[in-house]
Amino acid sequence: MPGRLDALALDGDTRARLDFLVAAHGLTAVTRLNRLLDGSRAETSAEHSWHLALTALVLAPAHGGAELDLARVLALVIVHDVVEVDAGDVPVYGVAARDAAAAAEARAAERLFGLLPADEGAELRALWHEFEAARTPEARFARAVDRLQPILVHWAGDGATWREHTITEAQERAMVERVAAFWPPLRVVAEALVDDAVARGLLAERGPG
Repeated sequence: MPGRLDALALDGDTRARLDFLVAAHGLTAVTRLNRLLDGSRAETSAEHSWHLALTALVLAPAHGGAELDLARVLALVIVHDVVEVDAGDVPVYGVAARDAAAAAEARAAERLFGLLPADEGAELRALWHEFEAARTPEARFARAVDRLQPILVHWAGDGATWREHTITEAQERAMVERVAAFWPPLRVVAEALVDDAVARGLLAERGPG
């Protein structure tokens, strides 16, 4: 039988924090378009968030710039997909679907961050909004890495996801432009991955139909 937070000998704020953490663990059950590198199953949003944070940590020293607050970048990338517990993941290639998901994600942010004590929930909700708005250097770097990480995973998996969904060179070139628009120093990394993918025939020349 699941544990009951109200049975714990803790103050109300601590129980609220645990309530949020239990709810956020639901991200481990949200699947994404990406596949694990061994091709065995889809990646979860929780796995993506972890690898995204690690990617930001590793790339920031060489590609981030001295002005970047790395601790804030990590907070942004850890929080940014929590809303998918309620709203699910929408693949980046589905532009119309992503636009339609915005309202669901906003509702999810209110509910999930609302589980926390008010000031703490407001702080995490503000981080989520900062990531979405992409106006600060930290948010723009985080958004760039969020576009770069799937390219890296698809490339490292020998293009299995690209082939499964008939992703074209033009679509991935568009992703490179998104990376560069958010954070120009990361263009060279994204371009190198896509250039090699094209050279190895991992991307379709044109989409289905």
